[in-house]
Amino acid sequence: MKTHLNRLASLIATVAVIFWFSTSVAKTNEENDRINAIAKASKSVVSVRTYRQNRTKPGIGSGVIINKDGYILTNAHVVKGGKKIKIQLKNKKTFEAQIHKMAADKDLAVLKINAQDLPVAKIGNSDNLRVGQTVIAIGDPLGFTGTVTQGMISGLGRNIETKGIKYTNLIQTDAAINPGSSGGALLNSRGELIGINALVYTGPSTGYDKAQGLGFAVPIKNAFSVAQQLMDSAADYSSSDISSHGSGARPWLGLSGATLTRDRAMDNDIKITSGVFVTQVVEGSPASRANIKPGDTVSALDGVAVNAVEAMVRELNKHEAGDKIKLTVWRNNKKFIVTITLDAQ
Repeated sequence: MKTHLNRLASLIATVAVIFWFSTSVAKTNEENDRINAIAKASKSVVSVRTYRQNRTKPGIGSGVIINKDGYILTNAHVVKGGKKIKIQLKNKKTFEAQIHKMAADKDLAVLKINAQDLPVAKIGNSDNLRVGQTVIAIGDPLGFTGTVTQGMISGLGRNIETKGIKYTNLIQTDAAINPGSSGGALLNSRGELIGINALVYTGPSTGYDKAQGLGFAVPIKNAFSVAQQLMDSAADYSSSDISSHGSGARPWLGLSGATLTRDRAMDNDIKITSGVFVTQVVEGSPASRANIKPGDTVSALDGVAVNAVEAMVRELNKHEAGDKIKLTVWRNNKKFIVTITLDAQ
């Protein structure tokens, strides 16, 4: 009987050792898989520094490479009002970026740098996310470049209105997100991009202690769909190529602009209250030949006030390639008028 009990005890001990060993190996493999996934995904996350007029220090943010030819997705609030935007890759290489296009109402922007064969984020599926699922955030919180934090999905389908933007269908997470994380990557445990980190919510300005652990990200399905439109289409009006959208030969100015908002005016020390803020000018274009520059504001076309990009496009639709137009332009809060001959696009 004693021998039988000794054998049983020995068997139990052996099974326990095997179980511990297999569990330990599984945990080690899981950890190694996560480390490798993060190492690969982090190559597509960039640092964004936005230099604004009358600011001594640059704004800090993050971005994600979504196209090997230099297209980077970030939040619009990270780069709005920027006079100069600098990008630093994981390998420490730096580039000056241009705002390719922006969807300010969705707080998304696509930047462009002059680079090729960049490491591109692997796009995941944000439709099948579940509360409690492990997520990883990578970004530049408070300037600590390449910071990695882990948490879980705390909620789905969240709607928040803050700073004039109505965010819908957001992913809520308790993975640590701080100023500078905006525009960075939210990953699943396989290192796939499932969201763009957008904001930290600390509660109403009065009546509550500051909340913690309330980070929110735009689902990648929504963000990437907008990004594709911004890269492929000139029909986005929140910040778009200023060209006709009618039939026939399209008159072309060769500039991109965004509707002048109160925040944009304040960020750029602009005294006028409405117009189209120039974000980019194509070299050699009619706008370039007329010495239009990023940071200028167009307030009228042929004497007709344009208080939004849509209004400017509407007035431009009344013209054809080869027509001369007069733009009322503001620079450093001084007004001047330029005559431009439209090219065909």
